Amino acid sequence: MVNKPYKFSRQAQNLIANLRGIPENYSPIVRETVDMGSVFDKILTRYKIGIDSLEDQIREKWTKIVGLGNAGHCNPVRIEREHTLVILVSNPVIRQELQFNQAIILKNLKSLKYGNQIRYLVFRSG
Repeated sequence: MVNKPYKFSRQAQNLIANLRGIPENYSPIVRETVDMGSVFDKILTRYKIGIDSLEDQIREKWTKIVGLGNAGHCNPVRIEREHTLVILVSNPVIRQELQFNQAIILKNLKSLKYGNQIRYLVFRSG
């Protein structure tokens, strides 16, 4: 089995050369060029830029999900652990009503694309 020798970084090579008393390598570093289009494509897909997220869909259809009367008193805040929707509620009466209607809200969320990921609702005062 043939093993390739370990390739040290430029900085490590210069340190070894300095310790051995031989001249350091100051030649310019030649780097591989990469097409910027492929870099942008990777960034767009990695950070999901330009793609509607589940949170965006929930914000757009919030009045249909919780109802017109409740939509003015509560707001979706974030999705935690990919399956829990945190909802900020303005007063305890609305909070109690939303807890009673939790099954309906989850059913309405499942109608969204990727909405079936949300299994729990957490209501916080604020």
